[in-house]
Amino acid sequence: MSEPTVTVLVCTFNDERTIAYALGSALAQTAPPSSYRVLVVDDGSTDATARILDRFRDRAEIVHLPANVGLTAACNAGLERIRTPSFVRLDGDDRFEPELIAALLATRASSKAEIVVTDRFEQSMTGRLRRFELGDRPRISQLIAAGALLPTDAVRSLGGYRNLFWEEFDLYMRLLGGGTRTIAHIARPLYVYRVERPDQMTADDEAVRLGWQELRELWPPEALAPHALMSDGVPGRAG
Repeated sequence: MSEPTVTVLVCTFNDERTIAYALGSALAQTAPPSSYRVLVVDDGSTDATARILDRFRDRAEIVHLPANVGLTAACNAGLERIRTPSFVRLDGDDRFEPELIAALLATRASSKAEIVVTDRFEQSMTGRLRRFELGDRPRISQLIAAGALLPTDAVRSLGGYRNLFWEEFDLYMRLLGGGTRTIAHIARPLYVYRVERPDQMTADDEAVRLGWQELRELWPPEALAPHALMSDGVPGRAG
């Protein structure tokens, strides 16, 4: 049996309503089960998430953190445990389309790209799906943290995720900002991203503003501008 080449990293906190939905999509992939593994980091959930995760122990590695340490720390705890060349994040309230992993791996093999991204569906609270297309040359401002195939060693070498509101943009800037790494785009929506939740981080306008300010303090305008990460737009809100 071949060794897995990609890990699905799921960091979850109090996702009792959706975590089974998310993990079910990761485990129902058309890719051979031997080609990938699923790693779940439960960030100190206080609801029924831990009990639900117990149902998946025979098909996924489950790690329970003793206390809620926050998203970036949970992601880094998972990153330390990944033993595959690549990984792809899945949020605890989103889902993969069945072909996602197979398409990511096939595109990486054919393109030799270090990073592979796909179009996505954005699902509103009413369940309506809207297709979001990245275009031929995806910009960092269009990407989200999940659904992208990332090189494990490269992310580790950069120090993993930094504790920022826009931790995904900061990571993509470090991976892609210098123009030395290649990125491939799959023009099919293969990730379903839930938006417009009242408890979503980006629903807090003041937190969004402060997060943007934090990013600008780390990155000069000339570095952010080519990726449309400027103050005339709101990073992370696709549209």
